[in-house]
Formats: sequence, structure tokens, C-alpha cells
Amino acid sequence: MPLFCPPQRRTLLLKPDLKPKKVDLDSGLAQMFELSHSVSMQARPPPVKDLVQAFNSFFKSKQLTRKPLEKFQAMHALETFRYIQEQGADRDGLSLENLQIAMDTLVRIPEGDTAIHYTFAKALFEAIRQKREGESPSTSISGPRDLLLYVGVICQTGNTMEARSLAQEYWKGHPGRTGRRLAARVLEGFAKENNEEELLRTLDLMEESGVDFDPRVHQVITKHYALKNNIEATKKWYRHPIANGETPTPYTNAHILRFCLRNNELEWGSTVFRSILETNPSKKTWDVIFQWAAAIGKGVDEVEQMMRVMVRRNPDDRAMRPDIETINGLVEFANSRNDPYTAERYVALGQRWNMTPNAQTYILQMDYRIKVGDIAGAKAAYEKLRAEDVPENEDLPVVLRLVQAFCAAKQINFYSISSIVTDLTERKARLDPDTVAALSLLYLQREEPNEVIDLLNSHTFHYSLEQRAYIRDTLVTFCLDRKNSTARAWDTYQIFRQVFDETPIETRTLMMREFFGRRRPDMACHVFGHMRQHFNRERRPTAETYIECFEGLAGAADLEGLQLIHNMLKLDYDIEPCTRLYNALMLAYTACEMPARSLEFWDDIANSLEGPTYNSIQIVFQACEAAPFGDRQAKSIWQKLKNIGVEPTKEIYTSYIGTLAGQGLFDEAMKVVGEMRNNAGFGVDYFLVGTMYNATKGLDQQDMVEKWASEVHPKAWDELTKVGQTTTRDGWKLFKIDRSLKA
Repeated sequence: MPLFCPPQRRTLLLKPDLKPKKVDLDSGLAQMFELSHSVSMQARPPPVKDLVQAFNSFFKSKQLTRKPLEKFQAMHALETFRYIQEQGADRDGLSLENLQIAMDTLVRIPEGDTAIHYTFAKALFEAIRQKREGESPSTSISGPRDLLLYVGVICQTGNTMEARSLAQEYWKGHPGRTGRRLAARVLEGFAKENNEEELLRTLDLMEESGVDFDPRVHQVITKHYALKNNIEATKKWYRHPIANGETPTPYTNAHILRFCLRNNELEWGSTVFRSILETNPSKKTWDVIFQWAAAIGKGVDEVEQMMRVMVRRNPDDRAMRPDIETINGLVEFANSRNDPYTAERYVALGQRWNMTPNAQTYILQMDYRIKVGDIAGAKAAYEKLRAEDVPENEDLPVVLRLVQAFCAAKQINFYSISSIVTDLTERKARLDPDTVAALSLLYLQREEPNEVIDLLNSHTFHYSLEQRAYIRDTLVTFCLDRKNSTARAWDTYQIFRQVFDETPIETRTLMMREFFGRRRPDMACHVFGHMRQHFNRERRPTAETYIECFEGLAGAADLEGLQLIHNMLKLDYDIEPCTRLYNALMLAYTACEMPARSLEFWDDIANSLEGPTYNSIQIVFQACEAAPFGDRQAKSIWQKLKNIGVEPTKEIYTSYIGTLAGQGLFDEAMKVVGEMRNNAGFGVDYFLVGTMYNATKGLDQQDMVEKWASEVHPKAWDELTKVGQTTTRDGWKLFKIDRSLKA
């Protein structure tokens, strides 16, 4: 008889669903979600007036926070915008200013697929044009601004050719300041697309249209070739004359500095910066010159001497003095060379010149201290940073890295982590996915699931689907780690099930499989039930999900769970029964000591168009082995296989022999063994002997199998004895062989 686990009764109550706190969504996004959901469900949408208000509120909020418009947000916003247009409410509800605010938000595009951003921007730009057609000329003064915004968006979405066409139209009558700004954006677009041919073609078109080659254009083209490490082209375009005799921007010179270091062009770089010194460079250009001096090996003291030279050259100009921005530039350069010692010396240099460190100084200090693992030093710099006024959360990336470093430390200082997180919460700062993932794991290890829920609800609904998937997968990995208790794994599953509703069926099935593996079929059935109850058909169980669930229930021999899931299957009109599904049901009912019920599914298989598979035959023989008088049906099936000319595999022979042995027909089993050897050429191995031994009922008959095997097939018997034995509650000895089957 097969060795099955005894049925597990649900005496241990599962923890109730963890109650999440209110989700933090961008203003207006909930109503747009509701519209998308109602459309997909063919239900009544929210009132148009509410959607107009939600649309305007969402983009005003986005404009204030200056955060990128994520792909999923753009999808819902575009659907809302189109619905408002279809209802004719855009004429009164969406003003020109509202549309411009939305376009301004689109300029900040995240990495990844941007097709939806382009579609949305095109729809907005067309709506803005239509608005302007009905306005008087006096209200159309911001037209160039609308064009700049639109060109800025589509140059980031891979549609720079269209942007250039619009720019060319504008250049015909306006080659001035706005024309130059359009040119710079078009050039940036082609540079991003790495389209060198059109980049150079754009320069020719600018010249034909009378658009000046100004410092910004010079910066874009020089930076493009410098980043490509194209030495000849970089030198050529850096030397290209700039309109009105202007000089390269400090930003361009900074790129030249790094270009020279990467490509060992120190001699040419020295020539460039010497020529700059012969002029009267600006304060910001001097800052780059100091960095160049550091790059070619001058020490801190020598750089200080150059600072004194700058002061002597401009004795009456108080603006031409080294300041904390000068020091910050040097510290940042030292950081880029992974030289924290020199970075600290530059900070000390600033103190000698009585320069007061600012927020950027402390940010840079935190940066290089975290890099070298000096978490305590980084925390000290953070404490000083807290007293500074930091514009637009510029410190946030490095503060989040500090939190991650604390979370990854061998000795976790939870007080410091909690202090920093509290500060960030009070600032309403948005944490990045890496930090949220690290904090989530920390809270889970501390068995604080409510903290995890609050954290996820506060941040994850502002992320892209890819970022949300990253955090969810981190939690899934935590669940799959058997070092974590089943209770922790269940709490974590409950969390990500509620927060990440978009979790695909594959991940949900993985969790079901994990709880079966932890010998908690009750929890696995709950996971299956959550899938079955999902409103989205894509999240509901497939036939494969049912099959895997029945296989898991077979391994657990859980009759209560089997009946629960089978009833769900009976009511699931989306699932078409198939042979593998019937196979899984046979496995499960046989394992739950209901072989007669299992054999009913064999009849369904035999009468179906698909018919049985080789696995079906093995499974039905296993059911016959356990069923009263199962030998009768097994012999009938065996004869049919012979009649239709099916050649049994070694596995089918083994299963049939096990059936005969299980029914006490030892002599007939021996006869089939001989038939197998003579007709099919299969030898007797340890698995076949073990199958006969385990299937045989009663100690006397087991002794008979042992005597036969040890005398006739001693090699197979010796190999079998090495796998070890266990004893059932009835006192029978069973070898530790795996007789489990798959559907």
C-alpha cells in the first residue's frame, strides 16, 4: 500500500487578514482607477464632473512634487482624458492652464517604455491647439511655451524626427531665443537616440534657418561626442566657434575634464585649460580648473595656491573668491576617484578658509563615508545635514542609501534606522523601491507586519509596475526561505496579496506550492481560494493551477482540502476538463483513501476524445492497488492495452505489478515480472522490488517478497536495502522509495 501522510485537520486557526491602513495615492488617482475598473467591468463610470476634478487635481499635485509620471499613471490619466473628451466636458472643465499643467508633468518621463507618454502628449498638444483656435491673439502669448513642452516630451520618447519638423516650422519666422531652445532639445533627442546622422543634419538645418550655434547647443553636441569617447569629434566640436564670441559653459568644461581623464588626453586637456586661464574665466569655470588641477595630480596644498592666484587676479571682485561650492566640486571629484581621504582634506581646506559647510557638503560627506563602510561617520554627517535647508529633497538619494546601509549591517541599529525613517516621514519624502524593500525585510524579521503594510501603502502606489514587482518579489523570496517560519511566511503572503493586487497567477501558484512544501495544505488552499475569488480573470486559477493544487493535496492526503477545491472546480465554468486534470483528481482521491471515487475519473478519461496518457495508466493502477477488488479492473485495463497493441513502459509494468502485489496476487505478479523480462526486455531493479514489497499487505507476504528478491535478484535487493526502511502504525515495514506520480 502506498505510504501517504495522514490527513491534516484544521485545528490551528489561521491569522485573520491583516487590516491595511489607508493607501497613499496621488490626489485624484483613485477616481481615475475607478474609471478604468468600471470600463473593464462594463459598469457605470464615476460622474464626469468628478473625473474632471480628479484629472486637474492629479496633475497639479504632480507639478508640485516634480515626480515623474509613471507608465501606469499615464495610462489611467490618458483613459480619463479621452473619456472626458468623449463626454464633451473638456470644453468647460479643462482649461488651457489645466492642459498646460498636464503637459508640464509629462516632461518628467521615467526610464522604460514611453509609448503611452507620447500618445498622451500628442492628445494634450492637439487639445491645446484647439483651445488656442478659439482664443484671441492676446491670450496666445504662451504658444511657444506649449511647443517647447511638447518637443521636450517627444524628444524623450524616441520621436525626435517629429519634434524637428515642428521646430523647423517655428524657425521660419522665429530663429531667436525660443528657436535656439527648440534646437537644443532636438539635438538632445537625437543624441539620446544615438542618431548621429540626424544630429548633424539638424545642425545644417539650424544654419540654413539662421538659428545661432549658442553655448547650449555647443554643450549638447560636445557632450554627445565626449560621452562616446570620440576623440577627434570631441576636439572638433569643442573648438567650434560659438555665436557672438561666447565661451563654453562650465558644464561643458566639466565634461571635457572627465573626457580627457577617460581617454588619457591630459596633454590636450592641459592646453584647453591653459587657454581658458589666459582669458578672464568666470567663477564657475575657475571651479572646474581647480578640479582639472586635482585630476592631473596636484595636491590639496597646490590647489589652495591656485585659489590664491584667482583672488590676486580679481582683487576688487568679491564674487571671484573660492567658496563652499568650490570645495564641494573638489570633494565631488575626489568621490568620483574613490578617494575619501582627499575628500576629507578638501573639507578641511574649506574650514581653513572659513567656509561654512552647506547641505551639499554634508551630502557629499555621507556619500564617500557610506562607500567606505563608515556608517557611523555617515550618520554624523546626516545629523548636521538635518539642520540645513535642502531644496527639492536633493539629499534624499544619499539618505536612502544610508538607511539601506544600516539595514544591511551585521549589527542592526534599529534606533538609528527608526530615527531617520521618522524624519523622512515627517518630510513626506518618497522612499525608493530599494529602501522600501530593505525596510520591509527588516520589519518582517522583527515580526512587525503592520509596519510593513503602512510602509507599502505609503509608497508603493506611487511606483511603476516594474518597481512594485521588485518589492513584491523581495517579499516572495522571503516567503520561500525556509529559514523563516511558516507564520512569518503566511503574514508576508497576506501582505503582498493585499498590497500587490496585480500579482500574476504564476507568483500566486508559487506561493501555493510553497505552503504545500511546508506541509500546510490548509494555507495552500487559502491561497488557491484567493485566486478563485479574484475579480480579474487573469488572476484566477487555470487548469494547470487546479492540477498542481490536486497534486499538492495528494502529497498531503488532505481530504477536506480536496473536497473544497473539487467543489470550486465543479462551479468553475472557465475550466474545461482534460485528461491531466482527471489524472490529478485520481491522484488526490487515491491518496485520501478514496480509490473507488478515483476510479470514477478513469471512466471519464476512457470515454473522452483525448483518452488516457501513460501517466493515466500508472495512476489508475495505483488506484486499483488500493481499491477493494481493484485487481479486476486492473486486469481488464491490462488486457485492453494488449488488445490495442500498446507497448507498456517499464514504469507501467512496475505499477501493474504493484497492483497485483497489493491485491495479494503474488504468483500473478511473478508471472508478469517474467513476461516483462522475456517480452519487453526490462530487468528487475530495486524500484520494482520496492514497489512490490511496499504494496504487499501483511508481514508474511512481505517476507515472501523478501525471500524471492534476495534469492532471485540479490543485486536489486541489496540496492534496495541501502535506501532504508520506515514502519507504519500497523507495524508494516516500508522502504523509503518515492512512488509519487505526476498528472
